[in-house]
Amino acid sequence: MSALQTIVILGRQPALGLAELESLYGSANVVPVSEHVAGLAIPTDQIDLNRLGGSTRLATIVATVPSKLWKDAEKQLAKSIVEIARELPEGKLQLGLSTFGIPVTPAKLNASGLTLKKIIRSKTGRSVRLTPNPELELNTAQVLHNHLTGQTGIEMLIITTADGQTIIARTTAVQDIDSYTLRDRGRPKRDARVGMLPPKLAQILINLATGQKRSGMVLDPFCGTGVALQEALLMGYDAYGTDIEPRMIDFTGENLDWLDSQFGLGDVQMRIEPGDATSHQWEPKPDFIAAETYLGRAFTEKPAPAVIAQTSTEVNLIIKKFLKNIHDQLAPGTPLCLAVPAWIIAGGGQISSSTVRDAGRAPQRSVHEAYVSRGAQASARNVPRKFVHLPLIDQLSELGYNRVRFEHVRDEQLLYYREDQIVARELLVLTRK
Repeated sequence: MSALQTIVILGRQPALGLAELESLYGSANVVPVSEHVAGLAIPTDQIDLNRLGGSTRLATIVATVPSKLWKDAEKQLAKSIVEIARELPEGKLQLGLSTFGIPVTPAKLNASGLTLKKIIRSKTGRSVRLTPNPELELNTAQVLHNHLTGQTGIEMLIITTADGQTIIARTTAVQDIDSYTLRDRGRPKRDARVGMLPPKLAQILINLATGQKRSGMVLDPFCGTGVALQEALLMGYDAYGTDIEPRMIDFTGENLDWLDSQFGLGDVQMRIEPGDATSHQWEPKPDFIAAETYLGRAFTEKPAPAVIAQTSTEVNLIIKKFLKNIHDQLAPGTPLCLAVPAWIIAGGGQISSSTVRDAGRAPQRSVHEAYVSRGAQASARNVPRKFVHLPLIDQLSELGYNRVRFEHVRDEQLLYYREDQIVARELLVLTRK
């Protein structure tokens, strides 16, 4: 593998971002650096952050220090910043610092920022405005508000690696949070009763399904209000959506018309029609499937184990029928990425494997316990979560599908949820046998 050239800061659930990078750029070009940081052996200008739902920031590596001591990193940082400042257009410089894993406090980081500010002024004669650090990492809004990726902006990332080195990188792009908000909340038709697929998660589903292919037709057989379709169209794919409710098809149509008026979709094709995913015949055949399937009942409070078992059985039947129905309509090798439900038992709650197994005929892996970290700076504060899975996950081969395995991410890590949720989305990346 070539030397690392790019740093990617991963989102709230880093395993999803890591799998997305692996799907798009190949496992050989992706290196996990730390919990929320990945490295790519690809130039930064070849990475399109706008299509990455699981990553928040791109940076170009400018130096590597064979030490994890702050004083050594600070010395290299001063040298690199002066070199960068000399090459920027005239004007007052905006400076920001973010660290990942290196042993330093916010107070020390701010003090180092002031020192760097003085060094830049003395070496280049340029004035500098420092963005203060309330925490070790500046958030996306701070980077955008302070213009740290603009023509006279500099955000430097200081990252400790597992082998005790320190990477110095300069941020080149951050997620466009305003665009995500518009695509999520600005659409004319939304319906909380059928769930609201976040655009970022929709992007991840599409990237895990399409991989390195940049054209073709993406099918969402459970299209709802059309979020996955809108993200596929924005990426340049043709989009095909069906839903069992004609009302959802009407909503999707209005939303895609709005999308075209806002973003100008250009030369892409779209098709939407009513259809029950368990029996519909799709024509033409899609190249990829990317969908959030039926998630079952929405819960406002923690349900009893028997209720989860019953819900799991009902949802399992619908999705199993869908997989059987679409199987013979797909060409061998057609990739699918499906978000299916997994029920979270939070706070150490208990549900027996036998309860779910009896209701849904699930094998013993229907319940598993995972340790999920809270936030970018909380890797030491791991909290247990138990998940109840659909029985069909252990029957995928019998149903005619292969599950895609990732080198850097385990199957059980492909879960999307928030702390206060009961129903998670489990991502199944498959190919038709």
